Amino acid sequence: MTQHHAAIEFARCHVLVVEDNATNRQLIFAMLEAMSVGRIEEAVDGIDGLDKLAKAPPDLIILDIMMPRMDGFEFLAHLRADPVHGEIPVLVATALHDANERARAFDAGASDYVTKPIDRREFMARASVHLRSQMQLTSLRQYQDRMSRDIAAAQSMQQALLPKPDRIAEIEGIYGVKLASLFQSSDEVGGDLWDVIPIDHDRFGVYLADFTGHGVPAAINTFRLHLMMRKKKDGRAIDPAAVLDRMNKRLLAVLQRGQLATMTCAVFDMAERKVTIACAGAPSPIHVGVDGAAGLITEHSHPLALVAAASYRGIEIPFRPGDAVFLYSDGLSEAAGPNGELLGEEGVRLLSERCAGDLEAEVQALRNGGWSFNDDLTAVWISG
Repeated sequence: MTQHHAAIEFARCHVLVVEDNATNRQLIFAMLEAMSVGRIEEAVDGIDGLDKLAKAPPDLIILDIMMPRMDGFEFLAHLRADPVHGEIPVLVATALHDANERARAFDAGASDYVTKPIDRREFMARASVHLRSQMQLTSLRQYQDRMSRDIAAAQSMQQALLPKPDRIAEIEGIYGVKLASLFQSSDEVGGDLWDVIPIDHDRFGVYLADFTGHGVPAAINTFRLHLMMRKKKDGRAIDPAAVLDRMNKRLLAVLQRGQLATMTCAVFDMAERKVTIACAGAPSPIHVGVDGAAGLITEHSHPLALVAAASYRGIEIPFRPGDAVFLYSDGLSEAAGPNGELLGEEGVRLLSERCAGDLEAEVQALRNGGWSFNDDLTAVWISG
């Protein structure tokens, strides 16, 4: 390694030397300076060392054992008991040669050991190893912090895609319906999305999409779909099958190979008291009659972004006062029971017969019963 490279490597490092002998401190200082360590602090004993440590935590501590007031063993005991600074590496440099004393130092929390008189090459090699390790750890922590901030921003952005309570209340007031929803990501962010869009005075649309995968890549695809559906000719279209056809072609053009989406699109016509539903590989929606009887709306079709020539069909069913329509992602139907069994569409149908729209309570009841949810989960209940 060139001297210039070493200067760059350790220029931001901070080393604390805890040593009572001035000559030894000068020697260690000179070796660290030769390594181009950017900041070198000195302490004359353990008490002084703890004080300096609290004010400015170093990347590495060089520690003598035999010191007045507080020796190296006591210093190590205080350091390793510190929940904030207890992981700082400590290179012990001492005249003690006895194997039992070395073992005692390691038992107390020393990271490494050199004996006096200090060999320059050995000391610099060992100090370099620990400084590089700390630099890598610092870099990893900084990366994790950045990722945490990015994930938090992505979570906020994805939540912003979902209908706000005031918009749901507006839809309920205009069309005389009730909307309940549940949105839970299996990761920090996920691939599910739903929305409700007014079409005209009598009609509104609801869609629910589920992209393959989890995390940021799946979430990015939900942003894409949201933008596509916000175009007037798509979001306000009155033919759900035509909407799915357009989404299929557009997603084929932008998604990577292997990325797919299932989607359910429904248009509610409150003047004619009916709903038209089209599905693209999605779990079967459920119609719940005013008598509480629930039936699956089954339509086999290709997921979006799988086949360019896929065709979709709208199914028209009554939506009378007191009826309900239940849309959900496979995060619900693929919930796993205590014995490994899946809830399945039939299980969701039975759940909907007792649900009455309290989705959070129903899912929590399943969790309390030992059911686990390993995928993004979205559910929307629309009652007339």
